[in-house]
Amino acid sequence: MKNTFFNELKIVLKVAKKEFFLKTFVSVVLRGILLVIPILFSLSINYVTNKDTNMAVFMLIVSIVLVGIYRFSEGYNQIAYYKLYSKLFSFYNDQAVRMTKDNSMFSLSRFSPGQYTNMIITDVDIISGFFSSLVIRVVQLFEFIVIFIYFYFLDVYVFTFTLIISILMLIIAIKLGNSVQKYNEKRKLQLDKLTSSAYDYFGGIKEIKSFNIFDKIYPNIENRRKEYLDAHAKYNVQFNCNNSAILFVFELFRLLAVIYMALKAINGHTDVGVVLVIYNYYQKIIDNFTIVLTLNVEYRNVNVSLQRFNHIREYSNKNKNTTKLNKESLNGDIEFNNVLYGFRDNPILNHVSFKLPKDSITVLSGANETVQVGIFDLLLRLNRQHEGTITLDGVNISDINDENYFSLISSVRRETIFFDTSIKENFTMINSDFEKVTDICKLVGLDEEIMKLEKGYDTVIDDNTPLSMSSKKLLVIVRMLLKESKILLIDDVINILDEKHEKRLMDLLMEMKKNHTIVIVTHSKRITDRSDYILDISNDIAKEVWK
Repeated sequence: MKNTFFNELKIVLKVAKKEFFLKTFVSVVLRGILLVIPILFSLSINYVTNKDTNMAVFMLIVSIVLVGIYRFSEGYNQIAYYKLYSKLFSFYNDQAVRMTKDNSMFSLSRFSPGQYTNMIITDVDIISGFFSSLVIRVVQLFEFIVIFIYFYFLDVYVFTFTLIISILMLIIAIKLGNSVQKYNEKRKLQLDKLTSSAYDYFGGIKEIKSFNIFDKIYPNIENRRKEYLDAHAKYNVQFNCNNSAILFVFELFRLLAVIYMALKAINGHTDVGVVLVIYNYYQKIIDNFTIVLTLNVEYRNVNVSLQRFNHIREYSNKNKNTTKLNKESLNGDIEFNNVLYGFRDNPILNHVSFKLPKDSITVLSGANETVQVGIFDLLLRLNRQHEGTITLDGVNISDINDENYFSLISSVRRETIFFDTSIKENFTMINSDFEKVTDICKLVGLDEEIMKLEKGYDTVIDDNTPLSMSSKKLLVIVRMLLKESKILLIDDVINILDEKHEKRLMDLLMEMKKNHTIVIVTHSKRITDRSDYILDISNDIAKEVWK
């Protein structure tokens, strides 16, 4: 993980060089002022003791001015921090969003919705916050060196036992940090599970209401919440207890150091003001050691977050697959060669070979629905086969560049998602030619129904949109057709359409098959009768029938 951290630090410094410099400059100035103020104040006390009123007042005024500068400058320090934080958060979040596109669908399937959300938001927040705070943390560590040097020239005994205690407490803090890290990892895991439960609950709220099963679902959410809160509490209690124990030791030795220096002052071996400096500087040691303890845990936390975030990087396959097929010259012949897919001891496809020929409509038949779903998942690269190859015009689909491949293939699945915007925008983000949109809608008989809506194509698609289930399925099919892909995969949705819409759609597909590879999952005899090819597959046998 050290290599990962320091490599990441190089990236961060490159991305936000200007912001880092600004934050470093402001931090050095502010922490420097805090080191100088106790010295000036102690000198003021000494001048009072020596009855030099003018110099005492002068030192006091300088101290007050510096305090004022410090307080007013703290605001700019916050501005510098958030400039750096915003730059880093934008960089990491943007990188995650872009790399998500570059991940294969198979890779993305490894993440639950909750885990993914936490990676690109919560983990990005932790990473950005850590590196933004790192500047002031490093400056505060340098304060240790300045204070130790001051102690060394002031009194060798104070210097020696302060240094020894600091080293011992640092070693103990690092060792205690191991247990804290384990609690943190468990806390993140439970947060992922809780977030996933929230997604499942919100996504399935219609079913939960309609089946009246809230009482059956709620215990799972409640358990996830309790598990997260328990893990969160253990993490924070362990962290704070460790800190309190270590800081108590420092408080104890501060009192001993002050008493020791006060006795020296009474005996005339040092000034009264020096006692105040010792007291103030020891407070800074305590404050800065709190930062060290926090930094120790934050370092472990950020490594966990980097490890999780790097999964998106690791699975990103941008530019790995460079093979491209020309859309215009593509034939569209698909072939499965000795494909083994699913659980090895109970495969969905057991070394099966078959073809999905170009310029035709193929119906996937058979009683085993998981086989049909599996074929679509493999073609859409949502999953990968264990053995065998799947080729498009003789080229292994795994070797084809993602952007190129998904321009060649388009699909309609049973479970579909509309973007939370208007019908028009849902279509034009696929194909900006609105005339093309209306033409296809007219061909399948959907335009008239859309125009009956109060806002027509500007109607926002949601659960309350007054369209029939048949019309909503047609919206998804139109969106697929607008993509103008060579290969069309249509899951078991056409038979949901009413008879009028089904006929118009099939008439359009019969025309399109002249230069498309069309694959339909259906049990409808009407659709099967209009197909060119029937593929009936069990897990190890493919029956191919030309009609």
